[in-house]
Amino acid sequence: MMPDPQRVLITGAGRGIGRAICEAFCEAGARVHATSRTKHELEELRQELGVSVTVADICDRQQVRALRQDVEAELGGLDVLVNNAGVWMERPFLEYTPEEWDQTIDTNLTAVFNVTQSLLPLLLESSDARIVNIASIDGQVGFAKLVAQCASKAGLIGFTKALAKELWDKSITVNAVCPAEVDKELSYAATPDRVAGPQKVLSRDVARAVLYLASPDGVCINGSCVDVHGIGFLAS
Repeated sequence: MMPDPQRVLITGAGRGIGRAICEAFCEAGARVHATSRTKHELEELRQELGVSVTVADICDRQQVRALRQDVEAELGGLDVLVNNAGVWMERPFLEYTPEEWDQTIDTNLTAVFNVTQSLLPLLLESSDARIVNIASIDGQVGFAKLVAQCASKAGLIGFTKALAKELWDKSITVNAVCPAEVDKELSYAATPDRVAGPQKVLSRDVARAVLYLASPDGVCINGSCVDVHGIGFLAS
């Protein structure tokens, strides 16, 4: 008897890493619900991959509640939550506006709280659930002109470790994937020439890490950060 396909929600799914994660789960036979703020990108995903979609700003808690209703209606439950949505701003610290700081923290950290708290009851109904948060090397290493980015991703890593510990006795794992610089111009399905140790990782490399953490083989990885750095960071 074949196992039921995983039911997966991916935020920030319209482009780059999020789209690559959608493609990876679809290729693996999962049932995917995709969300982002950009309607035309989601419509392309729906047409090309057959996923169900919700246009939503996950910084808005009312829209997150509506997203949960859509997930229940389309998937009938949830096994995997991938918190991928995020923003990235490079600014000298003294040039950051309060609005830019708030936008970074709200999108990269508070929105993860919104979505995870809303969807966790569905995940806890699954016999083998996963939460995968897309963090960043920026949350592990401080970089000039990225103070808000580093603060938000460091917070996300702390969120990941603390929630994993709180849910240790449940049938769920909580992990983060921490990419270094990602070449988002190449899709998951692209097959460019690759040296043994690529300078930059591709969106598909991040997607593969997420897929592994969501697989039965990833069941013993919990409260961890999986680094996807390539050799560019190691050589720097």
